[in-house]
Formats: sequence, C-alpha cells, structure tokens
Amino acid sequence: MKKISFYTLGCKLNQAETAVLADQFKQENYEIVPFGEPVDMCVINTCTVTAKTDYRCRQMIRRAKKDAPNAKVAVVGCYAQLHPEKISEIEGVNYILGSDSKFDLPKLLDDSTETDQPLITHSSNDFFKNPEPGNFWNHTRAFAKIQDGCNNFCAYCAVPLARGRSRSDSMDHVFETVKKLVGRGHKEIVLTGVHIGMYGKDLKPAKSLLDLLKNIETIPGLERIRLSSLEPLEIKNSLLDWIAGSNKICHHFHVPLQNGDDEILKRMKRNYNTETFLMIVTKIREKLPHCGLGTDVIVGFPGETEKHFQNTVQLINSLPFSYLHVFSYSKRPGTKATDFSDHVDPKIIKQRSEILRQIAKKKKIDFYLSRVGKIERVLWEEKTKNNFMSGWTDNYIRVRSKANEKMLNQICRVKIVSANPEFVDGEIIDI
Repeated sequence: MKKISFYTLGCKLNQAETAVLADQFKQENYEIVPFGEPVDMCVINTCTVTAKTDYRCRQMIRRAKKDAPNAKVAVVGCYAQLHPEKISEIEGVNYILGSDSKFDLPKLLDDSTETDQPLITHSSNDFFKNPEPGNFWNHTRAFAKIQDGCNNFCAYCAVPLARGRSRSDSMDHVFETVKKLVGRGHKEIVLTGVHIGMYGKDLKPAKSLLDLLKNIETIPGLERIRLSSLEPLEIKNSLLDWIAGSNKICHHFHVPLQNGDDEILKRMKRNYNTETFLMIVTKIREKLPHCGLGTDVIVGFPGETEKHFQNTVQLINSLPFSYLHVFSYSKRPGTKATDFSDHVDPKIIKQRSEILRQIAKKKKIDFYLSRVGKIERVLWEEKTKNNFMSGWTDNYIRVRSKANEKMLNQICRVKIVSANPEFVDGEIIDI
C-alpha cells in the first residue's frame, strides 16, 4: 500500500478540501500518514492571503522534500493558482494544481508520464466543484463546503483572483454531504466557503444561507451547526432570530472588521462604515448576549496614519469581541492596493500589530472570565496530556476537564470553574 501525507495552510475551506482529497486517495488504497513521515506522495494545500503565507508555502515544500526525498510532491490550491512559476523554481515539485484542479490529482497521477518539469494546471473557477465529502477521521467536527469564490474584490485581497467569483453548491448536495458526515459520527458540522453569506444567490431559483440552515437542521443526528466567517451586511434580523431560536446552530459569529477608520475602510473598498459595523455587532449581542464574537483586522493598509490606527484601537476596545485575528498588510500582486503609493513602514506595522495582539489577549481572557460559574454545553474532541480532555462550547470557548474516555465525541453540560488565556477548566455536570 502506498503512503501519502497532507499539509494544509490557511482557512477552514482549505481544510475541508484537503479532507476531500484525502478521501479520494484513501479510495485509491493509499495509506494516509502524518506529514513529515516517509511517503510515496506528499500534497501541500496552499494559501496566498499574505506574503507570510506565501513564504510558509515555499518553506513547507522544501521541508516535504527533505523529510521524504523520494516522494512525489503536489502543490495545490490558491498559491499554486496564482504563482505556479515561483513554485516551479523549487526543485522536486511534480504537480502544481490550481484551486479547483486539485481534485483531479488522483486521475493525473494515473495519466501523466515522468518528466523533469512539473505538471501545471490552472483552474477556470467558473463552476462549483465539490466531490464527495472528505474524511475527517481525527475530528469530532467536520467541514462542509457550501460555497466558493467572492465578488467583492476588496483592494487588499487576492482571494477572488485565486478562487474566482461566488458560486454555490446545490441545497440537495449540501444536504446529502452533511447527512453523510453525520452518518460517520460527526456531531458538529462547520459550514465553510470563501463568502458563505452569498450562498444561494446564484442558484436557480435563488436561495439564501437561512434557507440552507432551515433545511439541514432537519437531519437526524446532527447536533451542532457552526458558521464560518460572515460579512457584516449579510447578518440580517431574520438570520439572527432563527439562530436565537435554534438549539443546533452555534452562538458564534466571526465578522471581519478589517479596519476601524471610515477613510481606510473606503480605500479598502469595504461596503460598510464603522457606524454600520457597530450597529450590527450591537444587534448580534442584543439577540445572542453570550455569543462568541470574533473578527479580522488588517494593520498597516496603505495610507494608514497614527490617527487612523488609534480610531481602530478605540473601536475594537469598545466592542465585545471574544477574539481577534490580526493580519499585517502585505502587497498581493494583482490587487488595487499594491499600486498605492503611501505604503506604511514595516516596522510601524509590526509595532501596531503587537498593540492589537495585546488587546486581543485581554479580550479573550475577559470573555473567558465572564463565563466562570456559568453552565455551557461542551463537545469533547480529544484526550490531551496529563489525563485531560478538551472540547469546545457552542460559543467557541476551549474547555479542559479530567479525562473520561466515554465522553469523547459527546456533548454534555459543564460548569466553568476557572479561566486562563488559553482555555477554561470545567466540571462535568451530567453524563
């Protein structure tokens, strides 16, 4: 039996697509082993959201060849779609496959002949492509891809260039995908995509994310549905009301802010201002007072002055975020911001990023501390060191408790007894 390993960079959507690839190879009688072990084939699913992720992609390609010098190496995904020429400069790469064509890899292995040059295929990204659901053999959660691509073309973002325009999976196929994943024992399904708030708008007849949620909630055995990132203007009252009344959809929102100054938001080509964002967050908290609320912030976008940055700091401090993802701006070839003349000094970007990361730490521990003494429902995911197990609440708090093997992949009520910056400790109330 041949052996294959995978390494995934980037978002939950990439994780979902790696799982699809892994299942394809499993059906071809490959043994899937951890990345870094000697293998016959190594697949690196790439991201290109920042210059740092580009560097990380190249780093992992070289590591793959070092760990398994005789292995064939396939580099797939967003970085492969946009920069195949840079990847082809790295010795030992056999396949460079774009965003959608990654799913053709098993067939390409059978059809291709040995050459000194890598086989490069670009994706057209003009239709939705999602084979059978992936294999999440090490997780209680599974990811279901419902949408791909984006129509927004924000000034800093290369994702629409790599993924194409927004397109949706059919409701019937999503239903069957989730049903299969639940049938494999997964208690929680995370709905993923590049821009899931656009789900269904391109279907005929048109549908919505809320239509999809109402549909898949009826699947027997499905205990939790978690949403990935939602754009601010797509969080409607009807969606919030449905989630508030649901016992399956997690009270957890990730709503990207990107910047806390209206002038910079306009330059970024975001479609809201800070007043609108504040109103939306306030509405979320009113309807779901204990929900987990995360955001993305980009530091050092071209033209960002100290005043702009301080406006961001003030806005973030005023909002009830439970966590932040802080990104340092970097040029993305092909995006509008790359051609701007007023780029910020990298040293200043680093300093500002650190300030926001310190705020993020405080926001997270404050949220954790606010739940001490409260009862949460926890899905136990794994056994950890020192005879503990860990899991997640529906509002995205990591919980630790003394190990109880029969509780793994089960949901139970837990009392939060203490908190630290990384997790909270909980006592199981009922089994």
